[in-house]
Amino acid sequence: MRRILLLFCVVLLAFQVHAQGDAPNALDADGKKHGEWEVNYPESDFVRYRGQFEHGKPVGTFFYYYETGEKSSQVETREKGHSEAKFFHKNGTIMGEGMYQAEQKHGEWRFYDNQAILSSIEPYSHGKLEGLVKVYHLNGQLAAETPYVDGLKNGPFKEYTTSGKILREGTYRDNTYDGDFKQYYDDGSIYREGKYVAAVKDGLWIEYDDDGRIMIQQLFEDGEMTKEQIEEGYKKEKLDVELKEEDVMPEEELQRQFYERGAPR
Repeated sequence: MRRILLLFCVVLLAFQVHAQGDAPNALDADGKKHGEWEVNYPESDFVRYRGQFEHGKPVGTFFYYYETGEKSSQVETREKGHSEAKFFHKNGTIMGEGMYQAEQKHGEWRFYDNQAILSSIEPYSHGKLEGLVKVYHLNGQLAAETPYVDGLKNGPFKEYTTSGKILREGTYRDNTYDGDFKQYYDDGSIYREGKYVAAVKDGLWIEYDDDGRIMIQQLFEDGEMTKEQIEEGYKKEKLDVELKEEDVMPEEELQRQFYERGAPR
């Protein structure tokens, strides 16, 4: 009788564990998420994410939602820690897409505005920008090209007008200006040129009129102007505002306007 009772208890326990695994939001014997899961926002009827776990690991495709109910992203888990992700604007258009490896961006990522127009292309290597980042104007013309090495701006960059002409070009070293710098008028003629050393102006800087005539010359030493010559017929107050580091197009903000939630836990 005892053997029968013990066998019955074992069978009943196994049935309960199996049933628990099939129920929504279940845990396995080790307390890990298993089976179908659907999690709401705190104190809300709106779903935050839904998907399936296999003993604590996400499998298949997970869907994420904004607090107002619209789908914000979907992540499809693949083999060897790879997953493919897509992010969406609230109006349903694509916002960004790319691959993850070990929960870090890897490979080429593309980002779009809320009209599904391509706004930027970013190359990643294990979560860090690596390669040439491209940003685009609304008309599809290239707006900026910035090289990255190990997540930092390094190398020659260019910025363009909406018509495709070069607006600025120079060199970055570890996220700061370093080297020759040029700025142009909209028609492509030179406006300003000089050199940066460790993010500060150094040496001779020249500004030109749109007809090519020199308007002003300035000599800098370690960022401090030591000499200035304004050519006859020009007034300094009529010149463009001095270019500063923050004036350069903040491509990171343009590239990352998407709602990223990361891997489910």
